[in-house]
Amino acid sequence: MCLVGCAGPAAALPGAQPAELFAFERYDVVTGARERQTMLTGFLAGGSVADLAVVDSDEDDGRRLRIFTFTDGDSSPELQTTLRREASFVDVANIDGRDRLVIYGGGRLTWFDPESETERALVAVTADFSPPRGGEIPHVDISRDVNADGRDDLVVPGVDGFRVFIQTSAGEFADPVKIGRSPDLSRIYGADGYRYDPWGESRVHEMDYDQDGRQDLVFWNEDHFAVHHQDEEGLFAPVAETFTTEVTFDSDDLSSLAMGGMTGRVLDSLADLNGDGVGDLVVFSLEGASISRKRSTYEVHLGAPAPDGGTLFARDVDFAFQSDGRIQLGMNRRDFDGDGDLDLIFTTIDVEYLESSLWKRLKGFMGDDIWLDLEFYSNTGGLHSDSPDAVRRMQLDGHPSVREDGWVPLDIVLRGATHEKRKTQKRHLRAFNTTLLIGDVTGDGRPDLLIEETHRQLLVFAGVSGPGLFARQPQRVAVAIPNDEEYTWLVDLNRDGKQDILMHHPSTTEPHRVTMLIAR
Repeated sequence: MCLVGCAGPAAALPGAQPAELFAFERYDVVTGARERQTMLTGFLAGGSVADLAVVDSDEDDGRRLRIFTFTDGDSSPELQTTLRREASFVDVANIDGRDRLVIYGGGRLTWFDPESETERALVAVTADFSPPRGGEIPHVDISRDVNADGRDDLVVPGVDGFRVFIQTSAGEFADPVKIGRSPDLSRIYGADGYRYDPWGESRVHEMDYDQDGRQDLVFWNEDHFAVHHQDEEGLFAPVAETFTTEVTFDSDDLSSLAMGGMTGRVLDSLADLNGDGVGDLVVFSLEGASISRKRSTYEVHLGAPAPDGGTLFARDVDFAFQSDGRIQLGMNRRDFDGDGDLDLIFTTIDVEYLESSLWKRLKGFMGDDIWLDLEFYSNTGGLHSDSPDAVRRMQLDGHPSVREDGWVPLDIVLRGATHEKRKTQKRHLRAFNTTLLIGDVTGDGRPDLLIEETHRQLLVFAGVSGPGLFARQPQRVAVAIPNDEEYTWLVDLNRDGKQDILMHHPSTTEPHRVTMLIAR
């Protein structure tokens, strides 16, 4: 163990609220040599510090599980065993108040009992998820609290939609309900890492459609919406109610814009953006006949209670977000200031970076990088600011190198960082691999912003009160960062309410290593 210090800001800018210095305790665990290993964390043994589960294949294609426990800062492999040979992916879910390693394979889900070192039956289900690489047992996130009752449910991708199993108060799972359409997982099959989130590609939206205080599940089905209502027991209706809207859009698939003329209107989300308790409809619009004339807009159509108890969306745009001279690549929602309202984050790229030229290629060869902007809009009383309250920059593809092109095609940008076509494209293989994390590592209840500056340094912008949202000057953490953001994530490892940093350093020539930075 060693203490990783954070160098404080050299000078506070006017109006900046200084953040207290903090540090991380660092722990390194060597997990052995294998071509591919999957790392998961959870309180599997019931201790006060999370355990590290390592899953990989042995020489005979058997499934090997090792669980490392931590005592007084030291780690040791508490358990070494094998899983059933047909195991194809794993996850960690909280079941009946305990973290459990969940295993899928052979048409059934089981959970691993560390006391008896056996797998116990969970549910029978056929999952439609094929690990993209042989010899790997990936981490597929199928546990999600979809009814907002504080318990993990199971959302399993199938050929015709998701099977949703609701966890009851007794720690059991109700009969599944099929939700959504056939999922398109092409946007995640190109990942370098082994952590996949199929539900994030489900295009199923969580909103209180009938204003009864319960979260319903809604999805677009070609020409209408379908909503599965949640009842008093937290279960979703197996038969969906349908409704239509006067708001026009072409698709609910952002990837569809990456084809043809790269113009159109796409359903982005259903969420309560103004805090009135009614869901709103957001459309992403991309216009412009040529790259230099491209313009993007996020259009918000406010929702209102319908006479029949549903939700009506305004036909006209109530408010919109644009970034002058920049294309918006995504909108995320989060309550940064703790007032209960959703603040917004837009990731944007300058249009200049989307066209090639000899000069740009030369600049890329000389080390110039492509930059993304993170634009933060705070929400006060249901109203978002007209311009960003905070802007932070990050590199598109990590630390500059002479292998970069100085520009990136718009179709690659629209497809996203982990699209399966990434495996076959010859250029821009490292696009969108810079580490970006948001979570409370300082323990003050406000989310902090963590951005990779170089492959050996992480910037931490501490969350502050007020419209600026983050400290203007970052604190710097000196630590080796994995080559791709998919190998770094936040998790509370010791249940102290602070997010800790976990980094997996894979290698094909040396033993794998895990670095844990425990926030202090």
